[in-house]
Amino acid sequence: MIITQSAGYSDIGKVRKANEDSYLLNPSVGLYVVADGMGGHRGGDVASQMAVDIIQHYLSVPSNPLGSAADGNDDTLDNEHANRLIESISLANQRIYERSVAEEAFKGMGTTVSALYFNEDTMIAANVGDSPIYLIRNQEIERLYTPHTLLHERHRIPKAILNRFPEERLGHILTRAVGIRDSVNVDVLETPCFENDIVVLCSDGLSNNIQKEEILSLTDPNDLDGTCEKMTALANQRGGEDNITIILIHVVSTKPGFKEMLLSRILAVPLKVASLFGVRKRS
Repeated sequence: MIITQSAGYSDIGKVRKANEDSYLLNPSVGLYVVADGMGGHRGGDVASQMAVDIIQHYLSVPSNPLGSAADGNDDTLDNEHANRLIESISLANQRIYERSVAEEAFKGMGTTVSALYFNEDTMIAANVGDSPIYLIRNQEIERLYTPHTLLHERHRIPKAILNRFPEERLGHILTRAVGIRDSVNVDVLETPCFENDIVVLCSDGLSNNIQKEEILSLTDPNDLDGTCEKMTALANQRGGEDNITIILIHVVSTKPGFKEMLLSRILAVPLKVASLFGVRKRS
């Protein structure tokens, strides 16, 4: 059983007329999501909020009545929690795409999705798009997501396509997003969870202005709310060109779950009974 503390913050920034980011903190389910609506597209805020709501609803229902929606992914994973997370994002993709096709006002809308979902003793990171997920552990910071941008995936993209864009723009052009096609592939990474781990989810309105090494140095596990506000203020000081959203999750403890505690007590009973009759374990 993983016990966490968390905080989230979202700001419109200094340039945009609306906040197209949405985010979710649901400790009861162990689910955290950042969704960055497609900038410049109609309905970006609608797409990001739909993604958050659908993912949360899907994972909040013990036996999901909506059926599997993970047809866009090539592989089925052994981990049930990871599969359900993939299915929830795929369902969000399907619903957003259907609405964008049906309603002219929302044509072309889409969103990134970066999610963290806690299992009994692991955490599962999933993403579509370029909203970062970072893990801070032992005073080091590492990436738990795959950026779906022309820059990161340039090795498998024809040069004719790459040459259409200035070099400095490649890192800002998405190759994958939720809702822009009828199916989507989700990248997933599961990693063990340890006490004092900190996970950072954010939109690129923050990560484009604050380097990950700065995120490491600014993060205070004893003041998650203050850290969110401090990083947001810094991103705004450095331009605030985009909406800014951040979630911080601090793993307070990784206590054994109820089943493990019950099993350990059952195994201990024979030893206690034996001791009543003067029986001792031979060394």
